Amino acid sequence: MSKTYDIPLRRLIKDIPIHFLGLVFNKSFDPKEAKFLDVKLPKLFEREADLIVEHKGEIYHLELQSTDDPKMGLRMLYYHLLILENYGKVPHQAVVYVGEKPIRRMSPIVETNTLRFEYRLIDLNKVDCSLLLNSPEPSDWVLSILCRMENENRILKELLTKFLTLPQPKREKYLNYLLHIAGLRPKRLNLLRKEVERMPITIEKHPLFLEGLEKGIEKSKREVAINLYKELNLPHEKIAKVLKVSPEKVKKWLKEEGLLKENS
Repeated sequence: MSKTYDIPLRRLIKDIPIHFLGLVFNKSFDPKEAKFLDVKLPKLFEREADLIVEHKGEIYHLELQSTDDPKMGLRMLYYHLLILENYGKVPHQAVVYVGEKPIRRMSPIVETNTLRFEYRLIDLNKVDCSLLLNSPEPSDWVLSILCRMENENRILKELLTKFLTLPQPKREKYLNYLLHIAGLRPKRLNLLRKEVERMPITIEKHPLFLEGLEKGIEKSKREVAINLYKELNLPHEKIAKVLKVSPEKVKKWLKEEGLLKENS
């Protein structure tokens, strides 16, 4: 998984979102009995599991995957054997696919002439977001951004409203997780940015949020520059001065629009 999303997702699931784990492993988890096992597996394969939880004497292993990796089954088999060797227990295993494109190559089964291995494969694109949105845990709310939504605008407003119930700095913490992880769903990230601007929410200057604002400002300046050139026939140097950008940038915009020749 891209490190852009790998780190925040790993940190988030270490909160042990109970509804999310229940959805993934198809069983009820008691938050008082679920214990995160912060024990690194041997570096034989240079792998670190995303989440290993012990619950009522059973071991649960979860991996988050953003790409359609055809070798995922082999990785899960490696983990299966390493966990069995380290803890002496056969783990319950699941991969949660958080990517946006359809799964075409990843299979929950590894089969050879002498072996059949299977793990649970959950595609969050097919999971109803209300299953996580109705949880009391903010970590579950964040993960709902990756699930199926029938009405994105309405649900995203509802999601952001839930964060208003949280005290600071908890609100900032989970809103930053949300804005970061929403990058896996670019359309929803843009909708979130618009909603956050309208709401009484204070957040840190998240890089993805700022990037969106900067792109919006850039687009507006480009449109103004083109209109000034078309309507008033102002030279690009004057347009640059008005918009407080470099003349080279204005020339680039005008050339892209076909209003200036390449050698102008």
